[in-house]
This record gives sequence, structure tokens and C-alpha cells, in this order.
Amino acid sequence: MDKRSTNHAYKRGVQRVLLITLALNIAVVIGKFIAGFLAGSLSVISDAVHSSVDSLNNVVGLVVMKYATAEPDDEHPYGHAKFETLAAFAIAGFLFVTCYQIGVSAISRILNPAAHPPEISPLTIGTMVVTILVNIFVAVYEHREGRRLNSSFLIADAVHTKSDVFVSCSVLAGLFLVKLGYVWLDPIVALGVAVVIAWNGYQIFKTTVPVLVDAAPVPPDRIAEIVANVPGVHSAHDIRSRIQGGGMFIEMHLHVEPDVEGDHIKTHDLTEEVEHRLEEAFGQVTATIHVEPLIRHEKSVVARR
Repeated sequence: MDKRSTNHAYKRGVQRVLLITLALNIAVVIGKFIAGFLAGSLSVISDAVHSSVDSLNNVVGLVVMKYATAEPDDEHPYGHAKFETLAAFAIAGFLFVTCYQIGVSAISRILNPAAHPPEISPLTIGTMVVTILVNIFVAVYEHREGRRLNSSFLIADAVHTKSDVFVSCSVLAGLFLVKLGYVWLDPIVALGVAVVIAWNGYQIFKTTVPVLVDAAPVPPDRIAEIVANVPGVHSAHDIRSRIQGGGMFIEMHLHVEPDVEGDHIKTHDLTEEVEHRLEEAFGQVTATIHVEPLIRHEKSVVARR
């Protein structure tokens, strides 16, 4: 399968996952909002807001995939894959805004707990149980497909959906306690939801920021070690690497042994083997290799001394 066909299959695969999860997430959000408003429960409404970010992420992902999988052009010679990473970064921003909104409402309820006492009914409990089961399915399905397609956006979104499961379970436990008369627990649980949301946002920031600022995903020494084991290679230096989309770009200067120097066929075969070894170690790799004669390198070292 050529690169264009692979790119198209990737795009179609991610879009299919996003459409399926969008439909399920919308159903979850509607159910939680209805149950939360009928019960007057801030924790359930907060959980609904948390889940609504999943739906928004799916919509953002569908729009972004149109650009992230576009072919390289004159303005973007390395492709557009970072649009997907940027979208994952935006998810974290949405999470922090949601965290702030829930936190403000929860603190207000804590300071004045008698203003809006929740009324928990069997409908509220039943809705939370059903939405938890749906969220479990979505989290497992989206994470599995994200790993299969090597999609940072799907994996990031699955992390958020997974947090929905734990948050909803906490909310459900809080509802049972509220029903027993511990009304003050409702805003406390909502505040806990805000903390979980903030933590998820931080985790996504931690994985996307290094990609956006071109941080080296692999130590240069590790790459040099792999390359040095290729027959005909003496050493490598000026090694640089970065991640984009599902692949890695590596640049290096390569010193070859004297028996390879001047033989273009041997040099070509050697660089092909170097790239093959790098792909075995790191997956999809695009390597830019500048070959230098070993003798010239040794002379330059002596001159510097």
C-alpha cells in the first residue's frame, strides 16, 4: 500500500471512530443533563458538562482530520499531521475551562448548601448507571482504535472518556449518600470532578507540548548506537529527531568506513540499511542522512586538536 493509500485509510478509520463515539457521547450528555436538572444535582450536571467535552472533541476531531491528513504542500513540506496534535492540545484547554466553571459553582454550593438541595430519584440513579456502561464501551473502543491507527487524537480523547467512567462512578456513589441525607456531599463531589478534569488536562498537555515544540523523542546516543551497529558505518553525529503525526523524522551526519567511500551503490545500500534498522527500533521513520568520509572526519578532528 502506497503512502497516499495509507493516509486515506488512516483518515477514514479515524473519522469512522469519531462518528460512532460522537453519537454515543451525545446520548450520554443528554441523559446526564436531563437527570441532573430534574434532580437539581450539581454533581450530575458537572458530570454532564465533563461528558459534553467528549462530544465537542469528536466534532473538533472530524474537522481537524480533513487538514491533518492532507498531502504535503509548498507551505507544509512535512505534511499537516501536527494539526492533530494541536487538536489534542486544544482538548486540554477545554478541560481547564470546564474545571474552572465547575469549581466556581461547587464552591458557591458549599458556602450555601441549603439554597438548592438535590432530589435524587430512581431515574437519576438509573441514568448514571447506563451512562457509565456506555462510557466504558467508548473508552475501550476508542483507545483500542487509537493504538491500532496510531492516532494521538483518539488516544487523548480516550483518556478523557476513561476519566468519565471514574468520575461518574464517584458521582453515583455521592448520589446514594445524598439520598441518605448528606446533601452537602453533592458540591463536594462536583469539586472532585473538577480536580479530575484538571489532572486529565495536565496529562494531555504533558504529551502534546513536546511534539508541538519539536522536543527530541529519543536521545541522540540511542540513535547513534543503533546506527553504529550497521556494517560499514563508523559513527554518526549531529543527530536530530522529532515526532510528527505517527512517524519520526531523523537527521544525521554519517561517517562510513574506507571500503565504502566512493562506492555509490554501497553507500546507498548502507543508508537503506540504516533507515531499516531505525524503523525496526522506532516504527515509521523518515531519515535524512548526510554521508561523510571517515578520513575527512579524522583529519578535521586532528586539526581541531
